[in-house]
Amino acid sequence: MLCVAAITVNKTIFGHRFMVSENPEQQITDTDTISVASDGTLVIHTDGIPGTITGYAGPVPLDILIKDGKIEQVAALPNDETPSFFERVSPLLTAWNGMSPEEALSSKVDAVSGATYSSEAVINNLTVGLNYYEGSDKKPDTSFPWKIWVAMAVTLAACIVPLLVRNKWYHNLQLIANVIVLGFWCGQFLDYSLMLRYISTGFVWPAGVVAIVMLIAAFIYPLFGRQQHYCNHICPLGSAQILMAEICKYKIRISPKILRGFDWFRKILWAVLMLLLWVDCFTQWMDYELFSAFQFQSASWWVIGTAILFVALSAVVSRPYCRFVCPTGSLFKRAENIG
Repeated sequence: MLCVAAITVNKTIFGHRFMVSENPEQQITDTDTISVASDGTLVIHTDGIPGTITGYAGPVPLDILIKDGKIEQVAALPNDETPSFFERVSPLLTAWNGMSPEEALSSKVDAVSGATYSSEAVINNLTVGLNYYEGSDKKPDTSFPWKIWVAMAVTLAACIVPLLVRNKWYHNLQLIANVIVLGFWCGQFLDYSLMLRYISTGFVWPAGVVAIVMLIAAFIYPLFGRQQHYCNHICPLGSAQILMAEICKYKIRISPKILRGFDWFRKILWAVLMLLLWVDCFTQWMDYELFSAFQFQSASWWVIGTAILFVALSAVVSRPYCRFVCPTGSLFKRAENIG
């Protein structure tokens, strides 16, 4: 199902592009990796250079404009990146203006918090483009940023410790870490955009390591009897709802008939959203999954408001978004049923 969605949405599966634009202006070949504009500005197109790195949802090609030995502009070419994340990364594009290529290569520009995939792709692709221009075959730095180490530690703790220890206080501490570190600070969580990006273009090092561990918890753990381990122990939105439920002991009693109705609503909603992916119609719904509310600087107000509403509602209704709406959670449940 996800492979079909990856082909229709991103037109690529496992790095193989099925449909190429027929517009010659959007096609870049090896012969025009470096070109010169009429005013003498040298333009480096990173799209055709080996070693470039993809972002959150796909390739992030750049044009690097150099004039009089200085970087005049770094422009993003059309890409499949998640709009909300890439909008947040956009200020990075001006970080190297006025630098020489040598200065830009030696400068240290930090990734944008909460948009690690996109910002690391921009930084590393600029490095690849400038190294190509300088005639160097040096590869971009793919070492683990310390923030990724922290996110990895929190994720591994959520994957391993609950298998060995059942302690309410520890569980709540883990949930708090999920919300603060994985949610607000690092923006590390599973959603449709991320999963389709992996199927379309493959693994991203090092930022993708945390997501790989999360995917194992979501799809492999259920095969060994650990159903919904990702949703209950790792997902920052699920963690926020579980924590909110601890605040209020009163819970609204929902009749079995209404619960069955909500369950059918979730299944029908998931089927409709998957159908939209398969026919490549309104695929933007992936950008509005409520997980993006953690990155409130770039998320839309209605997404933030809806997320707050569901978290508040979880005080009196157990995990309402997870149980009755979440498309990503519905995919995990379907995988568990098949397993």
